[in-house]
Amino acid sequence: MTIGILGKKLGMTQLFEADGTVVPCTVIQAGPCRVLQVKVKDLTELPDEHKTATINLGKRRGKTERTRRADGYYALQLGFDARPAKSTRQPDAAHCAKAGVENGQGFYFVKEVRGVALPDKKQGEDVSVADLEGIEKVDVTGTTKGRGWTGTIKRWNFHRQRMTHGAKKCHRHVGGTGRTYGASGKGMPKGKKSSGHYGVERVTIQSLPVVKIDVERNLLLVKGAVPGPNNGYLIIRRSVKLKG
Repeated sequence: MTIGILGKKLGMTQLFEADGTVVPCTVIQAGPCRVLQVKVKDLTELPDEHKTATINLGKRRGKTERTRRADGYYALQLGFDARPAKSTRQPDAAHCAKAGVENGQGFYFVKEVRGVALPDKKQGEDVSVADLEGIEKVDVTGTTKGRGWTGTIKRWNFHRQRMTHGAKKCHRHVGGTGRTYGASGKGMPKGKKSSGHYGVERVTIQSLPVVKIDVERNLLLVKGAVPGPNNGYLIIRRSVKLKG
């Protein structure tokens, strides 16, 4: 069973159950992803051909090989959404070439998906939505939509002030923000809820039921909404809350 997979949010739709119940679903393009690197706790868990790494010391000194160090944790480094060679940096292209990516291409979305045991996937193999078969719930991580600079009412759900009886031209103002109770008066306290940049935050929605898996079109349908706009990148993992 795979640790997780990378994907892209395509939009929302709805499905109907046998009794006519409407199920709101998010359509996710899950994979295929290329395994760029396997992270392990102990070096003995790697194949012999992956225990050494070639490094470039410059034009004069040339290239040399050194023994790779253990990472201290288990993870799969996955690449999703192929990137053309003309927009791929040379170090990224060389790193992807070790995983069998040809013609100097790379990936737009590269992330690590951690696990608690040695993954069953090897470097150069592909992770597809078919590897999610048998998983009932998933955790989806994405970046929320950016809403720019907003006030406290939109950002923190503050209540506006009165519209009558002396409240003049300050209906959506924050209110009193000064320090009290004999404080030093060095301005606003740290962590005070105020206006500011809203959105573009990493958010994880847990325990989303898997409604349908379309292996032919690499589609994953989950019940409910996921963070981010359409075409936003996502990380899909097996749910850590197996009950409830």
